Amino acid sequence: METAQLAYVLLFLVTAVLLFRLRRGGRSAPAKLTTAHRPHPNPVLGNTLEFIRNRRRFFDWYTDLLRASPSSAIEAWGPFGVGHAVTTACPAAVEHLLRGNFGNYVRGPSFRAAMSELIGDGLFAADGRLWSVQRKVASYAFSSRALRRFSDDVLAVHLRGRLLPFLDAAAASGEAVDLQDALRRFAFDSICHVAFGVESSTLLGTAREDSRQEALFAAFDAAVEISFRRALAPFTLVRKLTGLLNVGSSRRLREAVGVIDDYAMSVVESKEAACRDREDGDGDPDLLSRFMAAMDEEDGGELGAMFPTPEGKRRLLRDVVVSFVLAGKDTTSSALTWLFWLLAANPRCERRVRDEVSRSPDGDGGGDAKGMHTHYLHAAITEAMRLYPPVPFNGRVAVGDDVLPGGAAVRAGWFANYSAYAMGRMEGLWGEGCLEFSPERWLRDGGEFVAVDAARYPVFHAGPRACLGKEMAYVQMKTVAAAVLRRFSVEVAAPAPAMESPPAYEMTATMKMKGGLWVRLRKRE
Repeated sequence: METAQLAYVLLFLVTAVLLFRLRRGGRSAPAKLTTAHRPHPNPVLGNTLEFIRNRRRFFDWYTDLLRASPSSAIEAWGPFGVGHAVTTACPAAVEHLLRGNFGNYVRGPSFRAAMSELIGDGLFAADGRLWSVQRKVASYAFSSRALRRFSDDVLAVHLRGRLLPFLDAAAASGEAVDLQDALRRFAFDSICHVAFGVESSTLLGTAREDSRQEALFAAFDAAVEISFRRALAPFTLVRKLTGLLNVGSSRRLREAVGVIDDYAMSVVESKEAACRDREDGDGDPDLLSRFMAAMDEEDGGELGAMFPTPEGKRRLLRDVVVSFVLAGKDTTSSALTWLFWLLAANPRCERRVRDEVSRSPDGDGGGDAKGMHTHYLHAAITEAMRLYPPVPFNGRVAVGDDVLPGGAAVRAGWFANYSAYAMGRMEGLWGEGCLEFSPERWLRDGGEFVAVDAARYPVFHAGPRACLGKEMAYVQMKTVAAAVLRRFSVEVAAPAPAMESPPAYEMTATMKMKGGLWVRLRKRE
């Protein structure tokens, strides 16, 4: 796979050089109108060669560059200035991008082109009125009532009935188990339950079910990886060529999306059948039901008017399913995976969390996690996401010319990115101990948790596009972590965890631990 990717990049570079020779003299180099740091640009290829060299440590590479920049901003571009981007780790600039000048920064056509096969017109790729209408519909599914149902019903079913029995069996066997994989499956089952009303059990399925689930998970992983790489480095000529020939990553993406489509449409069809059979409208509708109702509103509902045909409506529902599976499957499971590793690498912190959850009621799921007196656990989860944010890198496209706080110019059509991963490692934001795992930095002297502004800690983004599921995510993570630590001693398999040598991460949209987190569990008395 690696050889094929490098071959496509080489093909692109050769084509780029030929085009440069044909167009030589017609296009000038980017004008120096910005104070952003410009690392290692090649006059023809921009930062492409450095990108290739650092493709396996992209987030750390960008962190190094941002640390070296006096303004905590860097400017990079591809061949002939294509894909021009300014990336920042400055809270004032993040505030400007996500709140202060929100209307000037959109997802843009490049991001939509990179992600269109996977998430289509779903909320996370949409802009303008399509985005605002979808967000309004989705917001009702994250109300206080929905949060209570998630805590009291969904978590109780999937935690007590599936995750804990699975971990009990692993502890009894004495064999190592991939905790990251177990947490991903738990998160998948939970989001499908709460968002679509689908009962699934990817942890305790039959052999036949396991085979289908493995294919689905592999398809999601492949599609996200390919789409993310396209969003970072959209080599348009190569993509068009591989698409026309149906080879390489384009073929893999189409095959993966085909598997995902089959699953998503089965969810939509199941929901349509359930709505037809329902005799009354009682009950709290889930996310997918709300979108179906919004498109079926009489008197020309706005969302329905945007997708007037039955095929268009079903396609959007498919995009809703895929978007929210992606939002719920790998984000909380990623945060929990790194939390358990960080606690193993810092036994003092693990003891404090375990002592706290042992004193708190209802640590095995169900009940209101917000009512648990777990300030230190909340701080530990927040600290884990500071160092390993579930979405480490995010960006927008400028609609018009702008200047960020700090002086970096952004021209219309340029990418404007921010790196939550780099921001968590900036000494200027978190002090000399910024690379240490210290939940205490989030606590007052009395032990109460204290949050910081989202522009300094953009793990859940900020402004109008701030994460709708933040509270639900914290409820899930706190409940799962409390239940597992109360019930089990978690021992990370070799190598022994140490802050000086953390595990590698996968180069994808979410901060997944490469190779998983293999642990041995011992049940506590």
